[in-house]
Amino acid sequence: MRTLALSLLISTAALAQEVSQPVVELPRGGCVATEARGLPEGPLAMGYVEADLASGRRACPRNEVGLGVRGLGIIDTPAFYGDVGAKGALFGSWAVRPTTELFATLEAVSFGFTQNATLTKTEITLGHMTAGVAQVLYDTEKLSGALTGRVLLPTSFEIPGVRLVGAELGHTVSWRPKAWLEVHGAASIDLTAGLGAARSDPRVGALGVVGAMWQPTSWFGLVLDVSGRAGRVSYLAPTLGARFRISSFGLELAGSLPVVGNDRHDFVASARFSWRF
Repeated sequence: MRTLALSLLISTAALAQEVSQPVVELPRGGCVATEARGLPEGPLAMGYVEADLASGRRACPRNEVGLGVRGLGIIDTPAFYGDVGAKGALFGSWAVRPTTELFATLEAVSFGFTQNATLTKTEITLGHMTAGVAQVLYDTEKLSGALTGRVLLPTSFEIPGVRLVGAELGHTVSWRPKAWLEVHGAASIDLTAGLGAARSDPRVGALGVVGAMWQPTSWFGLVLDVSGRAGRVSYLAPTLGARFRISSFGLELAGSLPVVGNDRHDFVASARFSWRF
């Protein structure tokens, strides 16, 4: 009996000592802080080429699904040429670990209307799909960076008899010097080629993006990005966007216009609705 009482006394004392120890918190990096805010971050998710290829990406992993619409237009009246398109996309990401994210985008519907001096063409088909992975390389209280890679899968029927494939490797960084200011940047290189009876016509490109988001509240942010691309198709384009958050839902609206380069687009605009879980 005395032995049992002594054992209980020792156990109680040990438990009391353990409870009284101060709680040591693990370091909280910028990605953890970003997760608490919930507003979309990083470069605006809008590019000039296939799916989300050659567009910047955020540095921090998250779990989300969403819908997006992107509109592109070329109106060249002197050359009697016009091309207007719209892409309806499904996208999602899964943070398999706090520092690793898998992501994918599918242009489920691709609509295009083209007209020149003699011909008119309207097309609705399945668009392009990309799948990729992002790995956080560093994550401090204010600075986060990740290595990103994605592949372009041969799902599109936009080019008759040809399936376009490709790959991209890049790095993205996010710096938050103030609670209301997030500065971001991204750089990547990509390669695309065609599979089919025609020649593959491989194309190499390089992209750079710098920008910032002003976030006066937890539910709103205003973004200004400048992106530049070098390759067979080149451009320098400012992009302006607005981001909104309602609980776990986010909305991103953006528009862009190339001002330098040989890209012929007169406008690119997008809207993205996402749910974070």
